[in-house]
Amino acid sequence: MTWRAKFSVGAPLGLLFAALCVAIDALLLSGVLKAVRSEQINLLTFLMGLVLLLSVPLLLVVIYQSISCLTLRYRLDRNGIVVRWAGTEEVIPIRHIQRIVPGDEISGSVVRRQGLRWPGHERGTGRLPGIGRTRFLATRPLEEQLLLVTPGQAFGISPYDSQAFLKAYEVRQELGPNRLLAQETHHVRWLTWSLWADQTAWLLLGAAVVINVGLFGYLSARYPNLDVQLPLHFNAEGMADRIGNKTELFALPIIGLLILGANLILGLILYRRERAGSYLLWGAAAAVQTLFWLATFSILP
Repeated sequence: MTWRAKFSVGAPLGLLFAALCVAIDALLLSGVLKAVRSEQINLLTFLMGLVLLLSVPLLLVVIYQSISCLTLRYRLDRNGIVVRWAGTEEVIPIRHIQRIVPGDEISGSVVRRQGLRWPGHERGTGRLPGIGRTRFLATRPLEEQLLLVTPGQAFGISPYDSQAFLKAYEVRQELGPNRLLAQETHHVRWLTWSLWADQTAWLLLGAAVVINVGLFGYLSARYPNLDVQLPLHFNAEGMADRIGNKTELFALPIIGLLILGANLILGLILYRRERAGSYLLWGAAAAVQTLFWLATFSILP
């Protein structure tokens, strides 16, 4: 039997926030494009683009969490309880459940929590007095949850009809399991990639991104005070042999960004088979960004 989570405003609030982010991003993008077309580029233009860039991962997280809230379900059978959300499953064997504690019995206590949380979206971990480490997989506050206490950890859930859920649980507990389940979590494949915990990969990619974004910022800050026409290339004797518009300076970080994107994709393809090759590609991308900085210094007065 599958039970829906209690209705909450968690998903609508999350989607509303996502829509607000999209609207703000659209305004920022419009402002950046207008500045580029009119060649009125400055540090403010760069900061608008930076906010736009940083909002993308936040937007993705909020959308994922909102979908998790919408898809939260609790499947109960004689073997255990399976909590499902957004392609992920938490398997709780019925033989591991020591007791079920109504949340209102400990509501009002100080709860230490970690993880993303907003009204109607109770996700993350915490510690409850008398319970210990607890993982919250619910759509309602603590006083409306059921706490499934297992050895070492409890789970906070919020099935639509708590009383009916408890009665169904008692019936299945009396029947006893006909298959032994292991307490485990099944993630969608992309959440299990070892890349998420690879500090070396994130250091190399982060360095490449910061150096590239920094060059965009530097050029944007210098742009208003530069001459419209600049020497962009010098011959072996140090004489300028190419004059161009100052907007052409942005070709350097743009090319760097394209190289970073290409190396990122190639590195991801290689990552599972040859991790060292991925590191080499991502390190080379960071080195290229540094070379473009040096080229910029050689051009600007």
